[in-house]
Amino acid sequence: MPKIGRPDVNDAPPWYPYFFNLASGDNLIEALEKNKQQVLELANSIPKELENFTYADNKWTIKQVFIHLSDEERYYSYKAYCYSRQVNVDLEVPPSGGEYAGHFNAANRTLQEIVREFLTVREATISLFNNMTNEMLDFKGFPDKTVNYTARSLGWMIVGHNIHHCRFVSENYLTRV
Repeated sequence: MPKIGRPDVNDAPPWYPYFFNLASGDNLIEALEKNKQQVLELANSIPKELENFTYADNKWTIKQVFIHLSDEERYYSYKAYCYSRQVNVDLEVPPSGGEYAGHFNAANRTLQEIVREFLTVREATISLFNNMTNEMLDFKGFPDKTVNYTARSLGWMIVGHNIHHCRFVSENYLTRV
């Protein structure tokens, strides 16, 4: 297993370091594996009757938050894939999470099904990053970009984004019931 160290904060937009700092360690693959376990533990701690709980009007349900984790991981992984292959595609402005929310199909799914999907996405993410060289991880040569990400910075963003939302569920959903 290759060791994929921490990103350079200059290889990402200014809001990324918040997410980088949530992730511990100095190996991306280990951080992805550890975070996978954190997500599973959180999901397993949620009683079935709370799966559709929301802490306030117009906020996502717990199931929708977990779907969001997979959605965003797919987006960041695809972006990392493009950067690692030096493919210049316009992915600078992703749809906001709110745009996805109307099409979550959460009502017809259980949290257990949603978590299985997350695990599938995470395994694909780990496989993607496991096969990147340092050159692939650190490519940032698109002159037309205002921010040059790297696959490395996007990988660490995946971990931090998940940690952020897991903490949010713990602090804003599970403490209000």
